[in-house]
Amino acid sequence: MATQTLLSTGTTFVSSLLADLNLSTSAVIVVGTDPVYQDSISFLQFDLSSIPVESVSSAVLRLFVFAKTGVLPSPVVINRVTTDFDINTVTYNTIPAFVPTDSTTEVSVDDVLQFIEIDVTDLVNQWLNGTFPNFGIALTNPDGTTSVQFGGQPVGAAFEPQLVVTFENGNGTAGVLEGFQAQLQGSPATIIADGETIIFDTVINDQSESISYNAATGEFTITGAGNYYINWWTTTDGSAGPVNMIFAVLVDGTPFAQGNAPVVTGQVTGNALITVTDTPVTVTLANQTGADVLLANIPVQADITILAFSSTVA
Repeated sequence: MATQTLLSTGTTFVSSLLADLNLSTSAVIVVGTDPVYQDSISFLQFDLSSIPVESVSSAVLRLFVFAKTGVLPSPVVINRVTTDFDINTVTYNTIPAFVPTDSTTEVSVDDVLQFIEIDVTDLVNQWLNGTFPNFGIALTNPDGTTSVQFGGQPVGAAFEPQLVVTFENGNGTAGVLEGFQAQLQGSPATIIADGETIIFDTVINDQSESISYNAATGEFTITGAGNYYINWWTTTDGSAGPVNMIFAVLVDGTPFAQGNAPVVTGQVTGNALITVTDTPVTVTLANQTGADVLLANIPVQADITILAFSSTVA
């Protein structure tokens, strides 16, 4: 089995109060009857071109809840958009047509500041097998009294919508989609000393026999030869000296690829493509700023994904 997490390619919401305004730059998307925006519908789009099969075992839509109104749960319906539209220009007065699916959920006050998950397997398979064109998803709330604010695409990778799909590789070999993802979720406003390794405390997905993780040391151990792509980010809120932040992937303790930011507050991102010939190899993510760094006081402080690219990898 392989699992792939897709980030949204675009999000927006439309508001009856702002009927002629496109809101695709908004960091949040609003669903329901909102005190400020009134009648609101959200739209999401995902690119499925990287999925190599016509049917997946499961597809889950993950949405981060920033806020909701009302004490009772808010119903949210997944709708299939039936006509093409431009997410960067659509307004309340130009809403595309959509039809409801069987995928629904209820958002409670306990869901605020965390992800909710909605099963959208049937819809994704209909897109993949060509039953319907993939024009995107519309989120609606039919109760007429409450609203929910989800993270939108502009808010960044930590909180934007995700589509997590799981499927059979089909050839019995490891492929580009096998790998390991972990996050740091339990260290808001924590100081990372200069040279210190990020200790990821939450495993999001582990479906590669060639990658293991030591939660005590923050070390990933790669035991299969091949090519590996590493993508990571961390959030910072100040340093003890320099005005720019530097984190780096270390391979067997040696800095391999850096990511930096010209400011001390925000997100530092980076990636690396490594070729493993002699195994095992250890991989870590460490502070290379030259000073202590304060992590941001938000629910997810860092994220790392390691993907195996070669079919020779176990």
